Amino acid sequence: MALLNSMSLRGKITLAACALAFLAASLFIVKMASKPSYTTVMTGVDPAKTGQITSALTAAGVPYELQNGGTAVGVQKGKETAATVALASKGLNSTSTQPGFEILDKQKLGASSQQQQIAYQRGLEGEIANTVSQIAGAEGATVNLTLAQDNLFADESQPATAAVLLPNDGSALDPNAVKGIANLVASSVPNLKPGSVTITDGTGNMLWPTGDGSGGTSGLPSKTAAEAQYNAQQEAKLNALLTQTLGPGKAQVQVHSDLNVDKVDEQALTYDKKGVALAEKKSVESLKGSGAVSGGTAGSASNLPNNLAAGTTAGSGNNNYKNTTTDTTFGVGKVITKTQKAAGTPNHVAVALVVDSSVTKAQLASLQKAISGAAGLVPKRGDTIAVSQLPFAKPAAAAKSGPIPAAFSGILKGAGIGLGALLFLFFVTRHLRKRERGELIDEPSWLKSLEAAQPKQLMPMPELATQPAATDVVIATADPRRQQLDHIIHDEPERVAAHLRSWITEDNK
Repeated sequence: MALLNSMSLRGKITLAACALAFLAASLFIVKMASKPSYTTVMTGVDPAKTGQITSALTAAGVPYELQNGGTAVGVQKGKETAATVALASKGLNSTSTQPGFEILDKQKLGASSQQQQIAYQRGLEGEIANTVSQIAGAEGATVNLTLAQDNLFADESQPATAAVLLPNDGSALDPNAVKGIANLVASSVPNLKPGSVTITDGTGNMLWPTGDGSGGTSGLPSKTAAEAQYNAQQEAKLNALLTQTLGPGKAQVQVHSDLNVDKVDEQALTYDKKGVALAEKKSVESLKGSGAVSGGTAGSASNLPNNLAAGTTAGSGNNNYKNTTTDTTFGVGKVITKTQKAAGTPNHVAVALVVDSSVTKAQLASLQKAISGAAGLVPKRGDTIAVSQLPFAKPAAAAKSGPIPAAFSGILKGAGIGLGALLFLFFVTRHLRKRERGELIDEPSWLKSLEAAQPKQLMPMPELATQPAATDVVIATADPRRQQLDHIIHDEPERVAAHLRSWITEDNK
């Protein structure tokens, strides 16, 4: 307290500023030491895929942060391997893209026509590759083109061709998607036919063209591809449900399905039970007339001539004949139903659920019902679910060993900064104390060279009447320092004035 009272206003302000700076530095050090460090694992990320990447990292329990406006992803130090595995399992670790038409902006002045043609071809390849990469399952596609070359003679003209490489396994890719990729590439290149496009996956399997090489496809996925796609979709949906319910690393589900990929067309013909009269036609036959009518007793006598027959009589009568005929056409209603059954109907689905031993029995029973309902299991169809409860591996201790050195180095760095701030504050305080005591005011060299001051002799007060001015002269001339100072002032006035100015300036400060 005495030190503060002895300090000037300027010294107190300087000391307060140093204390505030030290406090701010301490808070910054504590914040930096407690804040986790992140390492960039992906750059140049398509913003449209950022949601998929963050979902994959969240499902794997890896802390992350978005950098550079969402085009870069950083994970906590020590989690790089887990993040790489999680992204690779989802096919999201490939971010390399081919340059598009922006390559034309770097054309140099005076480029030849061949260089311009090559730059155009490279730009077109990049644009098509970036477009194809937006299709699910075709991320990171590479496109190589051979542009058509016109010639005066048609037989010497070279047609356009294209080759597309998909880095992932294309067995789970729908054939309709493969056909769409082929048509997309063919429509982007002049004079390119879909049959001239070759599509190959990362394993070297030919995806297009199929069949006889004409590019035709039935549009139906193979049994293996359809089952793999169905299993992947079901597993993703069920694992997301488990993660949201129990948390990451508590349960895992696997799905195995047997699908019917046969496309069936059914036609059913149904008749009405009662007919309907469609048309009716009537015809009438009639006969009218008059003439003699023979008559007599029945028997052989009636056959004899008139003159021989006895009892034969003759008479006259009228004829009137009429017959009506009706012809009706009946029709029976019929219905023809054409049914086309879609491929991919499950014949049998088996689900395997593995749960950590920390889950209770009550939770396990409820979880089994929820998974059965979410997977759409039908017991009558033969669908089954197998539930196992086992203790899961705990890699948490090994994972924490990575960030410990980084955190420890951060603490050491903070301690070093804090020690430096304390030393700075100590030396500033020491300087201010010396300044207050006047120890920092340097004496001129010519003043230090003077002899030490001699003690003044006490002389009795002279009588003014007897010794008026002589005593003063004697006292003034008796001090050698006074005499030497007078000589210096007389001989070097400019030097003395400079020192006086420096003293006045330091006092004003």
